[in-house]
Amino acid sequence: MALTPDQLRAARALLNISQDDLAKESGAALTSIRQFELGGINKLQQKTETALLSYLGEKVEFIGGRGVALREKDHLILDGESAIAHMFEDIHTHLRGQEGAEALFLCGNTPCLFSPELIGYCSALRDAGFAYRAICHKQDAESPVRVAPANFTPLPLQIVYGSTVAQMIGPDRLLLARSPMLAKGLKQTFEMLWAALPALDADDEEDGPYVRKRALRA
Repeated sequence: MALTPDQLRAARALLNISQDDLAKESGAALTSIRQFELGGINKLQQKTETALLSYLGEKVEFIGGRGVALREKDHLILDGESAIAHMFEDIHTHLRGQEGAEALFLCGNTPCLFSPELIGYCSALRDAGFAYRAICHKQDAESPVRVAPANFTPLPLQIVYGSTVAQMIGPDRLLLARSPMLAKGLKQTFEMLWAALPALDADDEEDGPYVRKRALRA
């Protein structure tokens, strides 16, 4: 892509760095940065542009010929007793305003989505108007749930919402991966399992208040 003066100024503003700082961190010449932003030169030398894009591209995303946005981390580790709470906050943030979006839960035995430590978060998700479905091992869970057979190997808790996949990787430890491809694959796996497993109560699932609600509009 060809970097524009507007994008370079916007990228610096987003990162709150000066021209001097950008030159030092990227290795690009300060005079080239100044002249380019002021319109003294129409195009950067290839070496200078490559250096700037290499440094800035790790922190910001260039959109089209004018747009700039902070780059979201493609993965995040949540640690500690608040890991689950932060994950549910992330679900709310990413589903808000998305028409028809929902969270899909593939639950292991520990923690089960409907265990005491998680049921409150699920209730809050439901009360906020967000849709969710779950496949788990708990026989007395509320709809919308499909129960995995007894011989189904329990997996660590997995959740897919939007383009994010959350994976339990240890006690009080979650990995959040921002990956449309990974999210699409897990959604397909979930839907195949969902279609293959019997409903707990067909009438409840069809008419229940939690099924496929519209995500809360911002």
